[in-house]
Amino acid sequence: MCEIKASGKFKGQALKDIPVLNPGDWFGKTWLIEIEGGFCPQFLAVEADSPSDALDELASNEKFAHLFTVPDENLADYPEDERHYGQSGRVLDLDHVLVHGQEGSKCPFPCLYHGDSLPEVGLTPDAYGHWRELCADQTP
Repeated sequence: MCEIKASGKFKGQALKDIPVLNPGDWFGKTWLIEIEGGFCPQFLAVEADSPSDALDELASNEKFAHLFTVPDENLADYPEDERHYGQSGRVLDLDHVLVHGQEGSKCPFPCLYHGDSLPEVGLTPDAYGHWRELCADQTP
């Protein structure tokens, strides 16, 4: 399967080429995660049921988890009673992580998915899930 990227608007600013985690696996319920640091934040789109589930998806992603999981050698900097743990048991540094989206909506972060095998105009996250199912059904 090709790599999926998202495009959408956030606070009036057009965002594009946002990596998508878990595309098609949660009925198009997409959240925008912003990881601040330096001059330019890292944005990721994550399909998940809730903001906390989106963070758990991110924490278990091999490519991006390092952006907010605490390396073992730095655990001493995080007092035990102030630690936040992900589903994997790893300590998360949530000081510079924001999850954006309209709670209770079908698609918390409205966006379009793009990829090599997708229509050029893109697909909404829920349409992508249906498209992926159709493609799987047509595979011999």
